[in-house]
Amino acid sequence: MRRVLVGAAAVVTSLGWLQLAAAFGFPVTAPAAMLDRMLGAQREAGPAGWVLLLLGEAALAAAYFLVVEPRTRGVVAPIAYGLGAWLLSGAVLMPIVGLIQGAPPAGDAPNDPMRATFFMLNLGPGAAVESLVAWLLFGAVLAAGRTLDVRPRVFYMSGGAVVLAAAVAFAIPIIGTRSDVDRVVEGNLAALPTGPVFISVLELPQPAGAVLGPHTHIAGFVLDVSGTATMAIAGKGTVDVGPGDAVFTANLQRHDHENRAAVPAAIVLAGLLIILTVALVAGAWRRRAAVVLAPLLVLGVIATIDPLMNHWYFVGVRPATAHGAVMPVPAGHRTYESDNLTAVAAGPYTERLTYRRLASGESLRLSGPAAIVVLDGQVSVTTGATTTGLHAESGATIAGGAEATVRAVSGSARIVVVQLLPQV
Repeated sequence: MRRVLVGAAAVVTSLGWLQLAAAFGFPVTAPAAMLDRMLGAQREAGPAGWVLLLLGEAALAAAYFLVVEPRTRGVVAPIAYGLGAWLLSGAVLMPIVGLIQGAPPAGDAPNDPMRATFFMLNLGPGAAVESLVAWLLFGAVLAAGRTLDVRPRVFYMSGGAVVLAAAVAFAIPIIGTRSDVDRVVEGNLAALPTGPVFISVLELPQPAGAVLGPHTHIAGFVLDVSGTATMAIAGKGTVDVGPGDAVFTANLQRHDHENRAAVPAAIVLAGLLIILTVALVAGAWRRRAAVVLAPLLVLGVIATIDPLMNHWYFVGVRPATAHGAVMPVPAGHRTYESDNLTAVAAGPYTERLTYRRLASGESLRLSGPAAIVVLDGQVSVTTGATTTGLHAESGATIAGGAEATVRAVSGSARIVVVQLLPQV
């Protein structure tokens, strides 16, 4: 029981630090997303990467308990073990993962956190320092756990607290999503991209402190669903896009994306992790030090799940050649890419975004060219004599000139509708 709790605390403390480190100015690292990329050049972040990462961390913790702890005494050996794990992962495992990943996908940025390199130096030297802190925390928790007396009652209470903390951490973004959304935002397009086009809906969440630097791209909407997406937009200053809000950026308008609002909370959470780790090491000689281990384990789980990430979407009309483009943030994914739009004439357009929650049985009628994306719930889409069911994280394309009706079924549903309206 002691080894299970101490090993778990060491793992989530180190991983939690990595999730929060950007709040201190360190680069965003994404070890789980990096392992996902190892499974395929075009893969996005998903559960497979987290499974591989947790298995690897658990294996390192188990190796310590089986090999190092029985043969050593004091706190030096476990901390040295953490330092050795840093050297092994950065100098050996990362380059091997990079070789398995193979050639980067087309359009991949040199500083992509999903691309494995020697000590992740493609992100700058701060990445190696950030990783070193994580592994030193890992070793420090192992050191403090050498003499803990973990009784069954403490074990089961800690396990229950962890389950509750994980449930709360997963629920926070859902709770932060507005339930009464009904937002319509429009933006003008002088012209569509050349050639065939499609409507792209990308989810691009960022951890606290993360910055997607100043850049330009196609016109489109930033739609925030939880947390706050802060943007510095040329000609508009700094704009905070909160839950349920959307803002339109013109074609090639320079701007950035930040999760600035959650930085203070992330600093407090990371500070508590470090303080509890130090307290655990300082009190390791006391048999009751397990009372510090339980809150450390709970806070580490919360930090690893990272409910402080914001969740926002970028919605725009892209050229057909951009299908399957690489995500600019490691946690991003293509929520929906429409079919290539038909019956789209040349000339200026108004791009209209509707973000709405439909009550059970409520419907919305629209005309194409358009795309419908379901964020949660279930809907039916009727076009002519054809009715199609859609569930969360799926969508449908409405051809130009076609009429469609979207209806919520089996409860309410949250949808995003993007339409292209020719300007008269």
